[in-house]
Amino acid sequence: MLPSTSIEQTVEVKKKTNSIFMALFITTILFSCSQLSTDTTETYDAATTFNEELAIPDFTISTIRDSTDFSSKSIPKEGILLIKYFSTDCDNCQEEAERYFSKKDSLQNIKTMWISGDWSELKLIKEFTEKYKLEQLNAIAIGKETNNFLVSHFEFTGVPFAAVYHDNQLIKEYKGALDFSELIALNNGKILPDRVDPLLPQE
Repeated sequence: MLPSTSIEQTVEVKKKTNSIFMALFITTILFSCSQLSTDTTETYDAATTFNEELAIPDFTISTIRDSTDFSSKSIPKEGILLIKYFSTDCDNCQEEAERYFSKKDSLQNIKTMWISGDWSELKLIKEFTEKYKLEQLNAIAIGKETNNFLVSHFEFTGVPFAAVYHDNQLIKEYKGALDFSELIALNNGKILPDRVDPLLPQE
């Protein structure tokens, strides 16, 4: 039979062991919760981090205003921007410009740029602009490229084409006709459901 002092020592050791175990257990739980909270924050931050791949590219156009150059670096980086690529002899482009003007009151929050390729004459672009009143569509600049950089950058093979940016981040490409219901929703502050993913090839 163990002496009473040994029994008391054994009980004391067990109490200390249990205390240490509980302290370690609680520390582990708190550490895990802390890690979970940190991971959630990082995921949220990653979703809202500026992505250089989706920024407005650097390009220059010759405008209908005395052929002066306009650099994309001058584009305001806040808000919504529609870059519209067209050709003056394209029937679909003409129809789309007409429709855009008819809906301009519902697209007041969208700034626009109207750009054609080097195949178009500035004189014809100016006539197109006057006919379809492009300057009344919150137009930042209207003109033509001389090197077709945007054609290569966006890899489109025909017009009409459009790219939509929000706060200097590409959120939508239209390789074909615009979806005016989407543009109006975007104008009204709604986020498009199929935002561009820079990690996935665009169709």
